[in-house]
Amino acid sequence: MTEFVDQIRQRVNDALGDLADAQSAGDDYRVQVHTGELESFARLAAENGIRVPELEPFQAA
Repeated sequence: MTEFVDQIRQRVNDALGDLADAQSAGDDYRVQVHTGELESFARLAAENGIRVPELEPFQAA
């Protein structure tokens, strides 16, 4: 499970960077795409009992 967790965390970090770039560029479409990607990672992490604090803002209410 360690490799799985490492992969999730790496992909989350990449997506967070992409989201920040999109926000800086004012690209609303890319912001939506990367937000959706992070919401998907939040669901995946929750379903597998993985806590990733960076994903808390993207979890469903």
